[in-house]
Amino acid sequence: MASIYTKPYQKPEDIVESHLVSRNLSFPNQSDKDFASQILNDVSWYKFKAYLYPYLDHPTKNYKANITFSHGLELYRFDHELRSLCNFFILKVETKAKSRIDHSVSSFTNDPFWYLDDDLFTHKTDLTSERGKFVRYLNKSNMEFAEHYRANYMSNKASFRKSAPFWITAELITFDSLVRIIDGLLTTKFDVGGNNSLRDFAISMGARSFSEIKSWMKALKELRNRCSHNSRTWNSNYRLPSGFVDNHNTCLSNSYITHAPTRKNKIYTLLVVLHLTSKDLSVTETPFKDKLKELLQKYSHIPILLDSMGIPSNWELDPVWA
Repeated sequence: MASIYTKPYQKPEDIVESHLVSRNLSFPNQSDKDFASQILNDVSWYKFKAYLYPYLDHPTKNYKANITFSHGLELYRFDHELRSLCNFFILKVETKAKSRIDHSVSSFTNDPFWYLDDDLFTHKTDLTSERGKFVRYLNKSNMEFAEHYRANYMSNKASFRKSAPFWITAELITFDSLVRIIDGLLTTKFDVGGNNSLRDFAISMGARSFSEIKSWMKALKELRNRCSHNSRTWNSNYRLPSGFVDNHNTCLSNSYITHAPTRKNKIYTLLVVLHLTSKDLSVTETPFKDKLKELLQKYSHIPILLDSMGIPSNWELDPVWA
């Protein structure tokens, strides 16, 4: 049975003593304690303690020998830089996906309002609320393109007169809405003479099939949410994207990777997905893989880093990173 929460407020200085010093975290001098208090004034203890957790000796609940506050701070800084890196490239992949799904579907249907056509989506897909949100976004936007469209045009769909073509709507919708639209498209509607426009879209995004890119987009959405909401990212658990390993962490026969992750549901396979979906971006000077390698090298002095992220040793030698 749950009990009433009665733990009192503690100042950063008190937290240093009650949660760190008392658990044998090493502070060589008072200035180190003062520095820790300053950090905990800017970063809540509830958030920061996750970066010291890997250094706990769980049987005793004390910190391991010679562990200092800086060990946790280095992990915190690495995680911040990792989020920034992933977010930078996810935003570009999002822009790419919006453009390429519109090219693929619009060229096939010859309908700029294709996302309003229920016949193109599975019977389980209900985009009613999404479409309503899109109209509200358009009506509230003070961007010039939105104002110009509202003043001069309307949709060719009787039930959605105030809606805009997808290429305009795409500028206003969230990543989550984009994933919902892509996930709901009915693959069989796009079959013509052995070709499929949705498969072509998937290939243009670095995947082999439409089902695969749908899985990847969902995985990237999860990663994006962690990055955008400033959540712990580096060693969190994630959904397993298609095309890599089975539930026993064994590489699939057609896996993109030849070295299995050290841990199945960690961030490594998502980093590979981000690499594959961004590798042909013409708007980026330095590829994701180079930025990632640079970041991991910068923090290579942290021994627990790679394994906790599921990254195998010599990961950069895997052909997928070529």
